[in-house]
Amino acid sequence: MLKKKWVWGVVVGVVIIGLVLVNIINLRKSTEVTTAAAAEGTIVEQIFTNGKLEPKTTTEIYSPVSGVVESVNVKLGDEVKAGQVLLTLRMDGIKEQLEKERINMELAEAERLSAKKQHFESYKKSMLDDPTVDMEELDLTSYDLRIKSSKLTIESLEKKLLSSTVNAINNGVVTHVSVNQGQMIAEGSEIVAVADMSSYKVKAYLNELDAGKAAMGMSAVVTGESITGTYKGEISYLAKTAEVVDSTTKDASVEMTVDLSGTSQELRPGYNVTIEMEVPDKERLLIPMGALQYNGDQPFLFKVVDGRAVRTVVTTGKEGEDQIEILTGVANGEQVVVEGAESLRDGDKVKLR
Repeated sequence: MLKKKWVWGVVVGVVIIGLVLVNIINLRKSTEVTTAAAAEGTIVEQIFTNGKLEPKTTTEIYSPVSGVVESVNVKLGDEVKAGQVLLTLRMDGIKEQLEKERINMELAEAERLSAKKQHFESYKKSMLDDPTVDMEELDLTSYDLRIKSSKLTIESLEKKLLSSTVNAINNGVVTHVSVNQGQMIAEGSEIVAVADMSSYKVKAYLNELDAGKAAMGMSAVVTGESITGTYKGEISYLAKTAEVVDSTTKDASVEMTVDLSGTSQELRPGYNVTIEMEVPDKERLLIPMGALQYNGDQPFLFKVVDGRAVRTVVTTGKEGEDQIEILTGVANGEQVVVEGAESLRDGDKVKLR
């Protein structure tokens, strides 16, 4: 019995000594980890949307008078110069109206003259009866007003006759023709649209979330499947109100215009393009996303202090694709474990890979 007890005592002693040796070895052993320094930086956030390419400046030309289109001298896609005749109007109605107004003025002038003669004859007759009688002043106001009105109408009609040809205001390309030969058009009707192809803009819409991040003057990059180049621009217009553009989704959108800073022969009005914008950000304290671990909802990480892992609870902020903002728990320049943290315990010795 004593011998058995002695044997078991030796075995237990060996086990204890082994465990002590293992603990000593583990204490001396270092876990290899990869670290990164917490550093100030910004989180890049991008906005993407689709839009349509348009000339920056398009001039709509309207008919100065009513008339029948006698000839249309341009078609869609034609290049025109300032002053070039776009179409001519036949103004038979204006000519008839002018002739009638001239006759009306002549009648008014004749009636005025007749009234003066009658007045004078009446005065002469009164003088025969009473030489001391005074001549009453004749009121010709109504005649004068009629004559003045006719003169103004005639001047206006004569100017309209001079507008029988409609000319281009600026150099450009015809992007819209609204009339045909023989068509009767009213004064103020749109005739032609001429676009200046020397500069372009993109009309697009932003969803509610992205509209809150966009701002006037924000830089943008424009690309497209139909164009090979990349074009820079900036937001020149951002609507103050939202509207439902797509009736199928019922989502409200905000209209936006991006002015391009450059142009090229490959650009054409109507092309579908993609707009990419980078949202400006403030300086933040950032660490790699892979450094974070979670205990339930509570984030924590391991800092490396004097060669040992220090478990630290942190508060996080804005997230990027591969970085996250740290609000509390880590200071600028401190090293945090990015790889190898899964097997770490608080206080473990670590060795950098």
